[in-house]
Order: sequence, then C-alpha cells, then structure tokens
Amino acid sequence: MFFTAGIHPVRANDQEPVMSNIFTSRDPATAVVAQTGAMFTMLAAGAVNAHMSGIQAMRQARESNNSHVLRSQLDAAIAYSETLMQLAENQAAEIVRLKAENERLKVTARTHYESARRLAAKVAA
Repeated sequence: MFFTAGIHPVRANDQEPVMSNIFTSRDPATAVVAQTGAMFTMLAAGAVNAHMSGIQAMRQARESNNSHVLRSQLDAAIAYSETLMQLAENQAAEIVRLKAENERLKVTARTHYESARRLAAKVAA
C-alpha cells in the first residue's frame, strides 16, 4: 500500500481507494482528520441543503400569500366593476325613459300651443 496526496491509501495492484482506519493506518492522525473532515463536509452539505430548502419554502409561501392577496383584490375590482355596470345600465334605461317623456311633452306642448293660437285667432276675429 502507498498513499496518494497523503490522505487515502491505495492498493498498488488495482488503484482503488481503501477506506483508511485509524487502527490500521500508518498515519492515524491523518486518517482521523480525513474521516472527521468527511463527516463535517457531509453535515455542512446537509445544513446548506436544509437552509436552501427552507428559503425555497419561504419563497413559495410568500408567492402563495401574494397570489391570495392579488386574487382578493381582483375579486373586489370585479365586484366594483359589476356594480358600476349595473348603475350604467340603470342610467341608460333612465335616459331612454326621459327621452320618451321629453318627446311626449314636446307633442303636448305643441298641441297646447296650437290650441292657444287657434283660440287667440278666434278671439281676435
């Protein structure tokens, strides 16, 4: 056996790394450091992964909340526009009714005016 980069022993015949053991290693301190470093690396990677998952969950929750707020605002805007539409329809119907009333009053006024002229012409004659 010989060491590559001073950390993992390698068998000379097949070049596959062998897990070093502090009891069988020529340099037990290096084996402990390597194994401890590997453990802390995995723990750190797990912590980073958990942190990133938490951030992603927080973003999704924020987006979901924003979506609910926007949906609520949209519903309020739709309800308000429907109210305005009903008001506009009622006002349009009132305008049509008033135009018809105006035409009826014009005819009535013209009839009274002509009656008054005829009566005045009879009185003057």
